[in-house]
Amino acid sequence: MPKKSASIFMLNFIREYLDGENERLFFDLDFNYTLNQYYPKMEREDPDFAECFVYYLAERGFDKSKGLSDVEHKKLLRQQYDEFMAAMHDGFT
Repeated sequence: MPKKSASIFMLNFIREYLDGENERLFFDLDFNYTLNQYYPKMEREDPDFAECFVYYLAERGFDKSKGLSDVEHKKLLRQQYDEFMAAMHDGFT
């Protein structure tokens, strides 16, 4: 059985939160740790993907979410996820 890529793991990590499978507390506590653990492998798999992920979901999403209500937090992360997916579709470089 092939290993799941780090990039797919991180996308699933975000999707599980956005789909309501994980609570904000779990997401907030684990996002930076998980990203730090998986980023080196993400970068080896696809440097552009890894850079784009960090830009949209970490820098413009998670890092800007402090102090937001749960609804605002999820809305921001969903918006950044959608922008990330659009950028990847359009060829982020």
